[in-house]
Amino acid sequence: MGYSISGLASGFDWQSFVDQMVEVERSPQATMRSEQTAIEERNNAFGSVKTQLSVLQNRITALKDASLYNSRLTNVADSTVASATASSGTAAGTYTFNISQLATSAELRGTGNIGSRLNADANVSGLVLADAGFSTAVSAGVFTVDGKRVTIETTDTLQGVFDKINTATGGAVSGAYDPDNDKITLTSASPIVLGSVTDTSNFLQVAKLYNNGTGSVGSASTLGGVKMSATLNQSNLATAVSDGGGGAGEFKVNGVSIAFNAGTDTMNSVLQRINDSTAGVLASYDSVNDRLVLRNKTTGDTGMALEDVTGNFLAATGLSSGTLQRGNNLKYTVNGGSELVSVSNTISDASSGITGLTVTALKEGATQVAVTSDTAKIKTRSEEHTSELQSLAY
Repeated sequence: MGYSISGLASGFDWQSFVDQMVEVERSPQATMRSEQTAIEERNNAFGSVKTQLSVLQNRITALKDASLYNSRLTNVADSTVASATASSGTAAGTYTFNISQLATSAELRGTGNIGSRLNADANVSGLVLADAGFSTAVSAGVFTVDGKRVTIETTDTLQGVFDKINTATGGAVSGAYDPDNDKITLTSASPIVLGSVTDTSNFLQVAKLYNNGTGSVGSASTLGGVKMSATLNQSNLATAVSDGGGGAGEFKVNGVSIAFNAGTDTMNSVLQRINDSTAGVLASYDSVNDRLVLRNKTTGDTGMALEDVTGNFLAATGLSSGTLQRGNNLKYTVNGGSELVSVSNTISDASSGITGLTVTALKEGATQVAVTSDTAKIKTRSEEHTSELQSLAY
């Protein structure tokens, strides 16, 4: 509530007079505040202009970047023959690649039939299926011969299986084991028909018995093979594996040491150890030919170095006496020039001499590779920056 001291006689409004005097005193301060606000607004405006000029400079710099105009596109006339990429600055032009030979990997094939034969003689009445030297374990179940169901267990002997086949077919089909060839033969007076879609035992597949339209069906190849999941000293190898007697066996592949224990390691575990190493090869078991195979992980005509250090793993598995199937180098020409070579199917500028161009050969044949400027990229980038520059102008 305001208070006034007005003259009783004069009626003078002292309160308004005082307020006006205070306002006069405050006038310079208000002026300064107004000027300060104007200065701040000008500073903000200058900051905004500075930011926009910086953006403008960045956009102009981006448009002046040489890499934008050096970007390249490739077009391969026949994409089944090759694919291609080109880095920035690759010389524009059309190049004709003629692929005459693809690169392949070298492969060392160990000697075949490294597994022991199933039995020493034709009497297989004591050869239990679970213990037999098949490379793949026989599973219990049912298989079919001439439309008759034969049920077997893994505790049956091989002779017991022959007897069950003979009984199921009413004596029409008989079986025998030939130790000299390590094969099983089924015989009948009529063409034998094996298998059905409902068979649950793999006996016919493990025994490598397949229909041939005659009354005599023999195993397609020898049956004794390496037991891949058994320990090395129980793996049915014809030559026993030794680790030197202390469980510290060692061999080298391309100079890389591979350790093994004949009593605890399986063939599968040793092959996996090779594959996981830095030896640069892939090891596998060829069950058809009963042999181990080493294949280079890279292509090209390069060999392998093998060495038994402690024990005889390489000798026992036939790798040390195996045959090297040499790999191929990629052979090609560019624009009808002299033959060029690459150890891989990817042609780099180190091989072709065309800086920045990478071509991957897919098959033998000829195709053209066109290298052009990426005008679409230049146009798109220019339009983007131009639009941004125009927005800054407004």
